[in-house]
Amino acid sequence: MAVDKRFFVRSIQKKKSLIVAYCVFTNMPLVVCDPESFNDQVFLFDTEEQLQEFAKPYIEKKIFLKGVKYENKRFLSFFSMLFNIGVNELVFTNAGGRQLVELTELVRRPDFSKLPKEKQPVLNPELQLTGLYFMQEASRPIPNDQKSQLEDLEEELSANLLKARYILPIEFLEGTESDAEKLKNKKYRLPILRNKNEDILQPLFTDPMELAKFNKENKFKALAVPFGSLSKLLVQDSKGFLLNPVGFHIVMPRQLLDGLQSRFETEE
Repeated sequence: MAVDKRFFVRSIQKKKSLIVAYCVFTNMPLVVCDPESFNDQVFLFDTEEQLQEFAKPYIEKKIFLKGVKYENKRFLSFFSMLFNIGVNELVFTNAGGRQLVELTELVRRPDFSKLPKEKQPVLNPELQLTGLYFMQEASRPIPNDQKSQLEDLEEELSANLLKARYILPIEFLEGTESDAEKLKNKKYRLPILRNKNEDILQPLFTDPMELAKFNKENKFKALAVPFGSLSKLLVQDSKGFLLNPVGFHIVMPRQLLDGLQSRFETEE
């Protein structure tokens, strides 16, 4: 018998604020795959104390969490963002216990299918999801041989990296030409980042929301790029790309760009 959750959903929508469990390693919500339903879940709380109690077993596993508070006016943008990262279920904890809610029971999934293909946003929920799982495991400060899922997660991440289309930030130079002409004539700049070793990396993004975190001054336009074209857009001395630098910040070195496609073609 289906449970009518409409009253609980309305109570969520009326809350003044919620606290979301974020993973320190990814700067994104902690994502967990439920072992029974296989739903990909995020966790929300009424109080910081509830979050701290929830975090205890994760701290023992060296997965460090923090609470990020969302005010009611940001609920819609937060819940909508969860579609972008492949989440389909929310776990709410309050004084009465835990309650599971499907994401689509709270907000409608955006439908871009009626837009012309060239106007449909670049979205990579499978890549986002596997990237989060991978970084949550890979970043734990324990020896890699104790990370039992790491090899499988890396394999799944690699496959999704290869299939994805990306957003590359680009700054077109002044001039009367169209953006397409400037692109053809290489009249543009590509931003770079430097890590603590002064290595040059180029920012790359999975979706418009991740780009917006980086492009706060609206300086850059978005160029959609398939994996196979990324190596052509590396600037001189670049070590590779940094995927979602404000989020899970996965490094995609030159060697990966050169070798990943041939590796999967060989396996097939």
